[in-house]
Amino acid sequence: MCKGWALLLWSTLASVLVADPTFTGFPPVSLRFAFSSERSAKAFRPWQCDALIAAGLGDRLIRVGTEAYEQHLESYFCANGRLHPYCFVLPHTAEEVATTVKALASNGSGSGSWHIAVRSGGHHLPATNNIEDGVTIDLSLMNGAKYNATTNIASVQPGGRWKDVYTTLLNTGNVTVVGGRDGNVGVGGFLLGGGMSYYTPRYGLAVNTVAGFQVVLADGSIVEATATENADLWKALRGGGLNFGIVTRFDMEAMPAVDLVSGTSMITADHFDEAADAFVDFTDQMEHHRDDTMLIIHTHDSSIWDGPFILPLRVNTKGDPSTTAFDKVTQIPSVAQTWEQKSLAAAANGVQAAYGTKNAYMTLTFVNEPSIVRKAFSLHDQLASNIAKKVGSENFMASSVLQPFPTYLSDLGLRNGSVGQKAGSANGTMPLDLTFSSGHQAHLGLHHEIMSNVLGIERNGVNAVVWTVFVAIKNGQDAALSVARSELMLMTREMKRFQTSDGKAATVDYLYANYADMTQDPLGSYGPENVAFMNQVARKYDPEGFWQKRVPGGFKISRVAG
Repeated sequence: MCKGWALLLWSTLASVLVADPTFTGFPPVSLRFAFSSERSAKAFRPWQCDALIAAGLGDRLIRVGTEAYEQHLESYFCANGRLHPYCFVLPHTAEEVATTVKALASNGSGSGSWHIAVRSGGHHLPATNNIEDGVTIDLSLMNGAKYNATTNIASVQPGGRWKDVYTTLLNTGNVTVVGGRDGNVGVGGFLLGGGMSYYTPRYGLAVNTVAGFQVVLADGSIVEATATENADLWKALRGGGLNFGIVTRFDMEAMPAVDLVSGTSMITADHFDEAADAFVDFTDQMEHHRDDTMLIIHTHDSSIWDGPFILPLRVNTKGDPSTTAFDKVTQIPSVAQTWEQKSLAAAANGVQAAYGTKNAYMTLTFVNEPSIVRKAFSLHDQLASNIAKKVGSENFMASSVLQPFPTYLSDLGLRNGSVGQKAGSANGTMPLDLTFSSGHQAHLGLHHEIMSNVLGIERNGVNAVVWTVFVAIKNGQDAALSVARSELMLMTREMKRFQTSDGKAATVDYLYANYADMTQDPLGSYGPENVAFMNQVARKYDPEGFWQKRVPGGFKISRVAG
C-alpha cells in the first residue's frame, strides 16, 4: 500500500533523482582502499600532516581524533564513503589549494608517500573523494557564486552545492546556470563528469556551458583554461574528470532565471508497457521540444508501495503548463499526478537525497527501442526480487533512472565561440543555445566542426537512453551491499547481452561517468581519439604523473586499456 503521496515524492525523487554523484571515479581494485566504517587501526602521528602545517595551513586542518573530524565524516553522502584520512585540509582560496598541492607533492619531511583524495562538494560514489590513511583535500569552503552582468558569466566555485548556487544567482542577478537537479550535489564533480540536467535537451551536458576553468596544476601553478587560452586543457576538462588538476573556479554561461513547471505520476506494473512506449516516443521527438524533459524513475521501496512502480518526472524549463510534449505519458492510468510551477532554486531544495545509506550504482547506455526499455523494466524487477530474497525487502531501496539521450545532443558539444552574450539580450537565450537540427551546423557559421568536449557522444548514430541503477542499503550492512553490487553486475551483463541478441541494434558505447561503477570504464567509452587526446594533455600538464599516481580516486586516463 502507498504510505502517502508526499512521502512517495520525497523518498523516491530525493533518493534517486538523480543522485548525480561527484565525478572523481574509482581506483582499480588493486589500489582502492577499504570501505570500512571503522576507524583505521593506524594511529595518528603528528608528522603525518606536518607538511601542511609547515606550509602555513595548520588552521585549515581537521585531524583524526577530534569532534570536528567525526562531524566532517558525517557530511559524506554515502556511509561507505566515510573513510578515515590522517587529516582533512580545507583551503579557502585557489592559492591555498596550490600551497596544499605543492606541500603534498614534495618529497620532503612530513609530506609522506601516502595517497591523496580531493572532495569537491556534495554527492560522490564510495572511495572517490575520501581516502583511508592519506590526506583529503576538501573544497567545501570554496563554495561561492558570483554573476558578472557585463560578460554574462557566473563564476562558481567547486565546493558549492547547486541549491546554494541557484539561490545566490537568482537573488543577485535573476539568472541561473545549467547545473544539477539534486540541490545537495556538488558543483565540481558534476561538471567535470559532464552533467545531465533539466536543460540537457536545450544545451546538452552542463559542461558545454563552461566558458573557462581556473585550475591548480600538479606543480602548484594556477592557470586559466578557455577556448583560446590553454585550449587543450579546457577541452580535456569537459568530461575528463580528475586527471589534469584541481579546478578552483568554473566560469559558466548564465541565462535568465525562469520558473519551471514540473510534475510526476505513479504508474503501476500493469501499465509498464505503455510507459515504455511513451518514453521511447518522447526520446525520439525530444529534438522538437527542447524545453521539455522527462525521466523515468522505476522504484522498489517496500516503505512506499508493495510492488514495483514507475514515476515519470516531467519538466518544462520555460514554465509552460500547457506544453503537449507529455500527453502520451499523462494519458496512462496512474495512482496520482502532480503539476506545479516553481523556481529552479526551489526545485533543487525540494530534491535532496537522504544521507547515510550504503550505496551502489551502475550505468549503461542503450538504444532507444521499446523492447530494450521493457527489458530494463523487467531486469530491474528481477534485481529487486533477488536482493529481497537475500537481505529482506525492508533493508534496501532500488531505483533505475532512464534519461533520454538522442543523437542531436552531440551537436550541442560543437564549439561556436559566441561567449559573452548578456542574459538580458533581446532573444533571452544564452550563447550556447544551439537550436539547429542534425546536419545543419552551417547555420552556426562554423568553418569546420570542432567538438569542445571529450565525451565522444558524436560517435553514437542512434537515439539512446542513459540507464542508471541505484541500490541503497538502509541499515548499513556490508554483506547486503556486497549482494547488491553482485546483482547489479549480473543485471548489466544481461542487458548488454540482450541488446545484441536476435538481430537487435548494436550497443551504444558511451558511459556517463557520474553514474559509473568502479568496474566500468567511462573514459574508455569516449573513444580512442579522445583517450589519446586526454593522455596527451595529462602528460603535458602533469609530466610526473602526480594526478595519476598520488591521487587514486577517479577514473584515471592512465588506466584506460589501449
